[in-house]
Amino acid sequence: MKIRYIDGNRFRTAIVAGAKRVFERQDYLNKINVFPVPDADTGTNMAATLHSVVDTVSGLELIPIYDSSRRVAESALMGARGNSGVILAQYLYGLSEELGEEIQISTKQFGEVVKRAVRYAYEALSQPREGTILTVIKDWAESVDAYAQIKDDFVELLHHALEVANRSLQATMQKLEVLRRSAVVDAGAQGFVDFLTGITQFIAGGKLREIFQYHVPEISGVAHTEVALEDIQFRYCTECMIEGKKIDLKTIRTQIENLGDSIVLAGSRHKARLHIHTNEPAKVFAQVRAYGDILQQKADDMHKQFRITHSPHPPIALVTDSACDLPTDFIEEHGIHIIPVKVSFGLSTYIDKITITPESFYEMLDTEADHPKTSQPSPADFKNLYSFLLSHYESVISIHIPEILSGTYQNALNTAREIDPERIAVIDGKSLSIGLGALVEKAAKMIAGGQKQADIVENLKTATGDSQLFVAIPNLKYLMRSGRVSKAKGFLAKVLQIKPILRLDENGAIQHFSKAISWRKAADKLLTISCDFARGKQNPQFKIAHANDRQLADRYAKALKAEFGVDEIQILPVSPVLGAHAGNGAIAIGISWSEA
Repeated sequence: MKIRYIDGNRFRTAIVAGAKRVFERQDYLNKINVFPVPDADTGTNMAATLHSVVDTVSGLELIPIYDSSRRVAESALMGARGNSGVILAQYLYGLSEELGEEIQISTKQFGEVVKRAVRYAYEALSQPREGTILTVIKDWAESVDAYAQIKDDFVELLHHALEVANRSLQATMQKLEVLRRSAVVDAGAQGFVDFLTGITQFIAGGKLREIFQYHVPEISGVAHTEVALEDIQFRYCTECMIEGKKIDLKTIRTQIENLGDSIVLAGSRHKARLHIHTNEPAKVFAQVRAYGDILQQKADDMHKQFRITHSPHPPIALVTDSACDLPTDFIEEHGIHIIPVKVSFGLSTYIDKITITPESFYEMLDTEADHPKTSQPSPADFKNLYSFLLSHYESVISIHIPEILSGTYQNALNTAREIDPERIAVIDGKSLSIGLGALVEKAAKMIAGGQKQADIVENLKTATGDSQLFVAIPNLKYLMRSGRVSKAKGFLAKVLQIKPILRLDENGAIQHFSKAISWRKAADKLLTISCDFARGKQNPQFKIAHANDRQLADRYAKALKAEFGVDEIQILPVSPVLGAHAGNGAIAIGISWSEA
């Protein structure tokens, strides 16, 4: 049966069909990813971009094609990840712009639109490179436009154009030397061809389920690359959405071009998606903030991704959230994956510890008009991370902030059940900051020691009862602002100069434990309480976390070393996501112990 016109519903369903083909192929796309950086996440990023589209448009009745294309473009832009994902989103945005107000379109109209939309993709890049997804988009679009002049059937038209796209895909190996040496095609270009394949099969068959009837190539390992870790000049694959009234894309590109490479800037004067490889995400966002609110910040560590992909590592991946405070060197040494909690000042949202540092956070805490708010990682955040890790590890152990305090644990658990509950173990850490850090540290050492996942999980569930955290807070105004303490209680405490000392119960819930009149007495009392508690434990070990008071932390460490004869005590800044509630000057002592 010939198909002479495409309306909004057929367009929407075809896009979903193409997306589902990419979902099935994402592991393969990850493994052939060597350009622009061999970080093996192209499949994960393109799938994440298209998941946003599918989640938005599935099931909607969108009769006019202009309505359907705009919904697709908006959701792709909102969910775009990675170099190729942002380019694809920009191309879909170009399609929506060029469609105008059409209700349905013929093959000839379609050919004109897809060809005109190519320039949007090219203009989004500061340095377009041929032999990538850009080239295949261009070759496919030009073939559609040319063939549409003589054919009025979409089935024939798309089948012919797909053959052209496949030839263009194979030619990428000759256009980029890094692809030729690795004997692979460009992963982003392959992802686009997979997307087109799903669309073409749906248009020809008319049934969404038919897109699953194809062979997925097996690949035993990641593609060979001659790139070394030290060759990756910029560490963070950094992205955000910008929403404002007058976003000047050209000026932004000029202002940030000296901060990194692989710059892609997609969207309009009101909403834009930024992608850049940089060593200084915080500086990038500081420049961009002048043009509007910064939303959906992301900064993936490409050095870590490279090591996962191209270097030996244990079979178990370890994940925690940024409410866990651990030394950076330890995190690096053990390859711990941190899924960030978000911190927002007004409408601008930052990635805990990456695009906002503890130092800058505490300065903003006292100078910004808006009190910071925190938000847990979304199911999509967990889905993206778990999907990537399972393509490189046998299993995952994921340890998080207490369920009683945050929905982070539940989001992790639900996502694990959806993806692969046999390979992903999610554990309620039942502690915060350095207390959570002690549990994650224990897990990392057991993984490094070669223990099996089941044994580690069982050990960790027991170990949650082998630590305690005591916290002193000098000022309740931050807890009042965050809603954790009522204004009446906060006012009374202020008048009476009451400084609370808190602890965590066996489930990780915050309890009032003691109090003092004046901060000096509270600080002394915290140390006394901690010492009294530790004396009743065997082999006590200590960690100290502070919110902008290193001097007091050093005093505690000196006293604890003298009292208990311990050689080393970690001193760490409190994560901004916790500092938003505890405020400037808060300090905590974490105690863990063992029976052996």
